[in-house]
Amino acid sequence: MTVKIQIDPSEVEVFAQAVKGMSEDLRRRFGEVLGDIGRQIVTRARAYAPVRTGALRTSIYETVTHDLQLRVGAYVHYAIFQEFGTRYIAPRYFLTRAIQECLPLLSFAMQEAINQAWSSL
Repeated sequence: MTVKIQIDPSEVEVFAQAVKGMSEDLRRRFGEVLGDIGRQIVTRARAYAPVRTGALRTSIYETVTHDLQLRVGAYVHYAIFQEFGTRYIAPRYFLTRAIQECLPLLSFAMQEAINQAWSSL
């Protein structure tokens, strides 16, 4: 199971052009910010995940792709059933809750990265 948080500039032409022309330094900073937020999401999700053997908690991961996508998920096959529930298991929303808590941090951190890059010009 993977949850993907992605900045999709296709709706805003000006932003799309800015991303295409983004300096390598700004791309690196965005990648660092996404990685930091991803690690915070993983930490929170592991705290919220139900534990029987610990396999689910251990399998929770984050990765930042080269095109600045943050992917957060869990490798065990039953993670989706724990997250969203079944007819017999109540949903636990361990990833959803962690992501919702960290989204405001993501917005703030991205703005800070932009401000730092702008001030270094």
